[in-house]
Amino acid sequence: MIDFSGYTAKAIEKAMLDQVPDHIDTREGSMIQTALGPVAWYLEGLYMTLSHVQENAYADTAAGEYLDLIVQQRGLFRNKAVPAVRKGIFNTTVSTGARFKTINGGDSVIFLVGSRLTDYRDGCVYEMICQTPGLAGNNYTGSLLPITAVPGLTSAVLGEIITAGAEEESDESLRSRYFETFRMEAFGGNIQSYRNEILAIAGVGAVQVYPVWNGGGTVLCSILGSDFNPALPALVQTVQNIICPPEEGETEPSANGYGKAPIGAAVTITTGSPLVLDIACEIDFVSGLQNGEEACRQQIEERIQEYLDAVNQTWGKPLAGYKVDYSVTVYISRIIYALLTISDIVNVSNVRINGSESDLRLIENADLQQVAVLGEVVINHG
Repeated sequence: MIDFSGYTAKAIEKAMLDQVPDHIDTREGSMIQTALGPVAWYLEGLYMTLSHVQENAYADTAAGEYLDLIVQQRGLFRNKAVPAVRKGIFNTTVSTGARFKTINGGDSVIFLVGSRLTDYRDGCVYEMICQTPGLAGNNYTGSLLPITAVPGLTSAVLGEIITAGAEEESDESLRSRYFETFRMEAFGGNIQSYRNEILAIAGVGAVQVYPVWNGGGTVLCSILGSDFNPALPALVQTVQNIICPPEEGETEPSANGYGKAPIGAAVTITTGSPLVLDIACEIDFVSGLQNGEEACRQQIEERIQEYLDAVNQTWGKPLAGYKVDYSVTVYISRIIYALLTISDIVNVSNVRINGSESDLRLIENADLQQVAVLGEVVINHG
């Protein structure tokens, strides 16, 4: 790529003035310098535009709508933000479309009442759809404030998540999916075709594909949500219905080709199993720091969680080669490195994962797909 960074107004002006004969005055304020100065500024703007065009002409550096245009050449499209769908528990019947607001200050969002799910002795349970797409609808659980008047309403509670909200797909995620299409051509129901189709479904963050897992004609696809945690049942069912739905009246996936899976393939969609990791470590804090453990606990837990998030983002990436093999390992050295990025920590030692001082390799096979989930963090003073 051409480096346009040197084409500044000052450099352009100097280059032009250097072309002027020596006997002509080119000092600042002279007629020649006064005439060429604005031209140099204009040309700098043109070079900035050229640099912008060049950066957005290649998938490696393109961003936003320009990246969207490039990936469309491979039949890919950015996953849009998805609103959260939750359960709402009310003491009385509520009309469809009624609006309720969460009670969490500046982070409050509005939910719309959807279909009626079930009745119980003291009221009804409804599907609640967040009016704001994205993660905002996932965070709050508790009482709701009615915006729409509901006769006889004395209790309104936002309950468990049915379908988690997800943000619009990031440039890096879309770029990764784009380059993956070049790693191996998707064709006729091969592993790459399953990966492409499933990762294109909104809410899916990763997938492991296991061919012939239960005999000829069977495929197991294990997915994670867009947050790289085990997928919720509603997302698993959505992917199942898109890829390989069951026959009408049946529960097992049909091999008759009613979904995107090819005829003859019975595809089962599942999700990873959480493996809770309890982390213990000895930490030396900077001298003079009072109550170092309490002062730094939140940062310590955040750093470990960030590392585990990075580990889980590799969960669906198969190892290179003609073998169905996934490797997900939590390294003690990486935990130590993550903690040492905290300015108040000078040393970390004796790190243990679930009581072991060894790195932990998660089980990833057709029988069990483990996902790292942070449990208790125990801090001992060094």
